[in-house]
Amino acid sequence: MSPTFIRLDVEGALELAELVDAKIKRGEECGDLCGIPFAVKDNIDWLDLVTTTGSPKVYSKKARKTASVLQGLIERGAIPIGKTNRNEWAVGLTGENIHFGNVPNPHLNGCLSGGSSSGSARAVAMGIVPMALGSDTGGSIRIPAAWCGIIGLRPSSGSFSLDGIVPRSRSLDVVGPLVNTLEDCEYFLGTSFTPKSTPTQLGNNVATIKIGWDPRLLDDVDVTVRKTFFQFMQNAQANPAVKFLEQFWPDFSVATESALTILQMEFFKDFKAICGEVELFADQLGKPVVNELRTSATLDSQALTRAYEKLGQFRQAMASLYNMVDLLALPLTPCGPIEATKLPEAAKPLRKLSLPMGASGLPILGMPLLSAKDGAGLTAPSLAGIQLVGRQFQEHNLIFMVKTYLDAPR
Repeated sequence: MSPTFIRLDVEGALELAELVDAKIKRGEECGDLCGIPFAVKDNIDWLDLVTTTGSPKVYSKKARKTASVLQGLIERGAIPIGKTNRNEWAVGLTGENIHFGNVPNPHLNGCLSGGSSSGSARAVAMGIVPMALGSDTGGSIRIPAAWCGIIGLRPSSGSFSLDGIVPRSRSLDVVGPLVNTLEDCEYFLGTSFTPKSTPTQLGNNVATIKIGWDPRLLDDVDVTVRKTFFQFMQNAQANPAVKFLEQFWPDFSVATESALTILQMEFFKDFKAICGEVELFADQLGKPVVNELRTSATLDSQALTRAYEKLGQFRQAMASLYNMVDLLALPLTPCGPIEATKLPEAAKPLRKLSLPMGASGLPILGMPLLSAKDGAGLTAPSLAGIQLVGRQFQEHNLIFMVKTYLDAPR
């Protein structure tokens, strides 16, 4: 199997394609995604296929039904073609997997794709499929999207049921699309993928949009990434309708600590419930997974209670920022795609900006900082990525504003 896919389901895809063809011949409605192939991250159950969550020696279960979020796409006429490679148990943001092999970056030799929705991002970037499903806890859609030069959307937390998704953190997990363009992202969502999302409400009468940013968040990013972020701001403000507003955001270090406690302790609890005692599987798991589970075992329930409280406070504070602005913008990772030979040290700072922002529960687009139309190409600093953040359950408005004011030809 390729580094992109764990398994292809050629027979199943052909069967679905034949059903779509039959509907077309009968003149029946076959859905707004009729006939479009897509890839599926291997933590999403798909009837009669084995789900491994990237950890085949520990978790390898034939799905008894299809996850509701995946079934919804099939009912819209889309055709899944296979399960994609990913970080084992979604532990890590790199694209490394000791069992199936690392997922290479499609643009930078020697570098990784980002993770944990690694193969999903690479499949889209390589042109194998026009769209893919991923999941995001601490950056697992956004980072591989940006590092692979495409677009990923983390929908608002609580957008839909996660039934049939092998959990990383039940409080922080969300499923979303990886696509090539903002138009594709909008098309993928349609009116049903995020049922709680409000329709686009902004019209052509919007004179300006204000984008909030916190300069302090640039302190810990590479100089080249900081320079590229300022270039993004300069390019955006070439449009007179775009204004940036400096803000003082809540403490990301506190949010990171809280979110990390939550995802570690929730993962530990679910792992024990699903598989059993950690030490029984220590020699069958990759080191990143074993190390995290062992760390999680040392945490106590009071720490989790405090983390939930702090997370709630952080979410309220982040939501209040929209009293003054329409969008938020910040870098995604402190550096560009990392080299596999520099693991594990190079992976440690990756979550500084992606984890707390994801923990806010707000919808986030992850994409390259600058694109080819900006004259930058797919350089490492540009692939470090940007996070463009909207109001809760306003995914359509977020896409509209970015497409209209930031991505329009200038």
